Amino acid sequence: MTNGTQWRSWLINDQWFNELPAKLQDSLLVSMQQRRVTPGKLIFRKDYPVCGFYALLEGSLRMGRPCQQRQWLPPSHFKRPYWFGEVSLFEDKPRLQDIYAEDQVITLQMPQGSLRELLQGHPEYRRYFADLLGRKLGLRVPPAGQLTLLPTLERVAFRLLMLSEGYGEINCSVRIVSRNDLPSEQCLGLAAESIDRTLEELCERKVIRRDHDFISILDTDKLRHLARHRLTE
Repeated sequence: MTNGTQWRSWLINDQWFNELPAKLQDSLLVSMQQRRVTPGKLIFRKDYPVCGFYALLEGSLRMGRPCQQRQWLPPSHFKRPYWFGEVSLFEDKPRLQDIYAEDQVITLQMPQGSLRELLQGHPEYRRYFADLLGRKLGLRVPPAGQLTLLPTLERVAFRLLMLSEGYGEINCSVRIVSRNDLPSEQCLGLAAESIDRTLEELCERKVIRRDHDFISILDTDKLRHLARHRLTE
């Protein structure tokens, strides 16, 4: 059974956590709350407001609606904790996936209010969460407010990468995203027509396939290559 002493030792020995400033480490240790979730119960639901930052300590998860859920089992090299949910710091939308407990799950959760308060008081900490997300994407995350400085193709490619890779290994089998999750002016600074033209170009390059309102990611490596720019290298 996981106890406070055990999970604190996992955090202290985690590479990402170990690279954080001591004050940020202390804030996470104090603010993160242990949460036990029984099999089949929600961790969080798609389209619900963001609810914080998580570390998976024990168990496995399922993503997506019950009829299409994909199980994520920690691989043999999996090291606790597995961090997830930081993508919400770089989104302007509610959660993009349903995440359920596959079996008995133990997480640490930093509530959104505590996380928001921490970053308001220390905006310089945001770059450490950007680094965590960047490791999952295989690209540097542009500084806050600078995504719209990317060229159009790179901007759309980066957004698609965020949608398909933002949860890292947990989401590695999800390669279909909704067109509705690609915002226009609000996030990308692009008109809907510009986004659709770019999606057509990506289809021609066989990076994605469109099926009505859904986008299938055919080649993540090509998508990552197209998203590269001086702001993401």
